Amino acid sequence: MRLEQTPRTEQTVKISARLVTSSTILHLSADELERTINQEQTENPALEVTEQRLCLFCSTPLYGPTCTICGRITQNTPQLSFTPETPRNAISSESQWEQQLFSYDSDNYGFNEVDADDVYDAMARIPTEETLAEHLLTQLEALVPPEDAPIAEQLVGNLNERGYLEISLLEIADHLQVPIERVAYVLSQLQSLEPLGIGARNPRECLLIQLAAINEQSPPHPLAYAIIDDHLDQLARNQFAEIARQLKRPEHDVREASKYIRSKLHPSPSLLYRSEINDIPLGSSTSYIHPDVIIRPGESGFEVELMEEKRYNFRIETQYAGSPEQGYIESNNDVQKYMYQHRDRAKFFVDCIHRRWRTLKRVAEIVVGQQKDFLEKGIRYLYPLTRAEVATILHLDEGTVSRATANKYALLPNGRLIPIADFFDSSLRVKDILRELLHTEDPAHRLSDEELARILTARGIPLARRTITKYREEMGIGSSRERS
Repeated sequence: MRLEQTPRTEQTVKISARLVTSSTILHLSADELERTINQEQTENPALEVTEQRLCLFCSTPLYGPTCTICGRITQNTPQLSFTPETPRNAISSESQWEQQLFSYDSDNYGFNEVDADDVYDAMARIPTEETLAEHLLTQLEALVPPEDAPIAEQLVGNLNERGYLEISLLEIADHLQVPIERVAYVLSQLQSLEPLGIGARNPRECLLIQLAAINEQSPPHPLAYAIIDDHLDQLARNQFAEIARQLKRPEHDVREASKYIRSKLHPSPSLLYRSEINDIPLGSSTSYIHPDVIIRPGESGFEVELMEEKRYNFRIETQYAGSPEQGYIESNNDVQKYMYQHRDRAKFFVDCIHRRWRTLKRVAEIVVGQQKDFLEKGIRYLYPLTRAEVATILHLDEGTVSRATANKYALLPNGRLIPIADFFDSSLRVKDILRELLHTEDPAHRLSDEELARILTARGIPLARRTITKYREEMGIGSSRERS
């Protein structure tokens, strides 16, 4: 979310219930869709849903614990790799902790037009729970005076997926025409809330907030503060010997401090909230993501498969499937009305699911075609693709493409699971280059952000120094002075 002026003029626009429902279904994550399908099946006797277990690695139908094609054992769904955008998972291993810390890395089908109020109330059926933003704003109402409510809304509205503040306090102060001290005060109140670390500007600040809270209960590990404050980038690379040398402490002590930090602190506070509301214990092996799209090499390039298209099969129960007799409504036959209303509701629901599948597959195929080099060669070859470009190619509204890619995950040919949104994040390529430059820099001469900007410009990637600073801080890497 970015700052923008909101017009006060109000307009009433009539939008069809069918369009609203299709858009809502399209936006759902795989887990939300599963819950929605289960709820609709429970409430509508006309809808029959059969579900096929699939191998997550090759999408082959499963009839036992082992896939007959790829030989993978899939009795228990594997926990796939996490990414910074992962919206609902806790971190269960050191490698995943490091990754969180170190990366910022319409046809009709012949269905009858029906009254949506009688047939299907889309928004009422989408699983609802208090969002993190709602949770935070509710708490802030009790902590800050009413005149500071707009500041609270801007702060919460500019938190990214990890729970970090993406905008400077000065920008908010200028936009709202308030003293920056008021913005800083509201931010301090925000940072006092659960989940701890929310509202931090970077991983370092996030972890220090959590460490301070622990210190109020019991003393933390004696090296934890120094490592987080001055050596976070080295911690992310497991450079224990170098940290020990600079701190003049035994390497064993540094390793123990690292274990303490990784077990007690979390670099993505928004994930803590998601774990709590879903009753998922941190580090639980049952916490995983289902891929929506599987990308695999084909005879003429990469091919796209939708997991849910192969997973679900819908049909109308036989006794509900017939055509209505002429004048059945006028006959006031309540049973007949009940049957046909549920039949039309089921058809309407299935139509929305099919529209979701068609749109998601079309979008995924275009994205994969545009990102062929990235899939073959790696992050350095990520094409700066935008959702607007995809929308233009497919003759769709950009909002439709945004809904189709939101909360969706793709399983790459190399077995890595990433948010589909990563295909549109051009900063990932630049951050990977920055990571390499900083990893190989001369310890006696740490590269400043200005020098990094000049190096990237020479490589054909012109970026302002402040952009370099932003990317570096998002990766949790200190300034040249802090790295010295």
